[in-house]
Amino acid sequence: MKIIIVGGGSVGISLVGQLQNEGHDITVIDKSSRVIEQISNTYDVIGYVGNGATFDVLRSVSVENCDLLIATADSDELNLLCCLAAHKLGAKNTIARVRNPEYAGQLYELKNDFGLSMTINPERAAAAEIARVLRFPSATSIEIFARGNAELVSCRIPEGNILVGKRLSELSAKLGITMLVCTVERDGEVFIPGGNFEINEGDNLYITGAPKDIAKAFKKAGLYSNPVKSVMITGAGTITHYLAEELSGYNIDIKIIEKDKKRAEAMAKILPKAVVLHGDASDHELLSEEGIDKTDAFVALTGLDEGNILSALYAERKDVHKVIVKVTSDNLFSMFKGKELETIVSPKLVTINEILRYVRALAASESDGNVLSLYKIVGGKVEVLEFEADEDMNELVNTPLSVLKLKKNVLIACIVREGKARAPKGSDCIMPGDSVLVVTANQRLMNLGDILEE
Repeated sequence: MKIIIVGGGSVGISLVGQLQNEGHDITVIDKSSRVIEQISNTYDVIGYVGNGATFDVLRSVSVENCDLLIATADSDELNLLCCLAAHKLGAKNTIARVRNPEYAGQLYELKNDFGLSMTINPERAAAAEIARVLRFPSATSIEIFARGNAELVSCRIPEGNILVGKRLSELSAKLGITMLVCTVERDGEVFIPGGNFEINEGDNLYITGAPKDIAKAFKKAGLYSNPVKSVMITGAGTITHYLAEELSGYNIDIKIIEKDKKRAEAMAKILPKAVVLHGDASDHELLSEEGIDKTDAFVALTGLDEGNILSALYAERKDVHKVIVKVTSDNLFSMFKGKELETIVSPKLVTINEILRYVRALAASESDGNVLSLYKIVGGKVEVLEFEADEDMNELVNTPLSVLKLKKNVLIACIVREGKARAPKGSDCIMPGDSVLVVTANQRLMNLGDILEE
């Protein structure tokens, strides 16, 4: 696809690298000649110096012929104006990064007028990801499919767990545990496991199914943790505001510690049900005095990565069951992810992943595919695709899964029918209208029929 990216900041540059690797034709617009020179020297893309919200600049890069324009400049208003101008000139699809929560209601009303295919708020998206994990604290990450009817949940197998040493085929027969493990990450390697795959201590399992079914399986497997009833949050920024809103209906006691007195006072007014304290989260004595060892979860959301990591590591040493830390630096993220700290959230990476999911699904649909959504997990090594089955797929529908000859490294992970998700068995059949989740590594799938051997 032909894609135009407006804004050469950290998000824009990351998107350039990812999308170029996936074979797209990329043009980058930025007001800074230095930024454009840096990007052009690093990537095989077209760089253009100028204001991406003006007709002249957009015409110069042939916006009327582009499949997608992504506006990731620092200014919300500039991003919205870029999308509006691009839409008026004939761009097929547009995405705007919009941070200001005051625009949320208006964007819903003005989406068609601005020609917006999608908007992404990094802070709100990060808060939603944190809230999902807090509601299911056994998980290290949770992805949602099929309009929330199916989930992909990852968890790490602890020492002494009953699953250690068991083959996947034994889970149901010997332990009475019904769950579909679609991917396993072990020591940097990724597996699409079969029934003979044996679970080891420290494995990171990716499990698909209906939310209730996954919760039941976790309980039987000794992986389930009691729901979070109290959370301590450091930092009273925008993510904290969104997170408190997300958690408001879940009867969770919220305590917020903020170093800046004015910000603490403002947050106390916005969130009257939360306890907001003026204090320095780097002061471990203060955290102890405020009961860090008695809280169910600790979330570090200040503006300083190093401070967040140190306070999160202190919470780990205090045996806080669920610790989540916000990190913006790519280097620090990769250094600590899955090691000392299991659950790390990056608003930047959340933003990039949301945009990439849209782009990949759009690219698949424009290639005569029937992909509803496309996710990449385990650092992009594995794809999770959601397809819709139609009645023309004679070789697939109404046929027991045990009879189908699937390609190597392809797994049917979940079937959603009439809003109900289930982990499929060999006797199950795909029916017209089903949403089908397929997990694959090293296979390029554009249609549901592509899962079969030729």
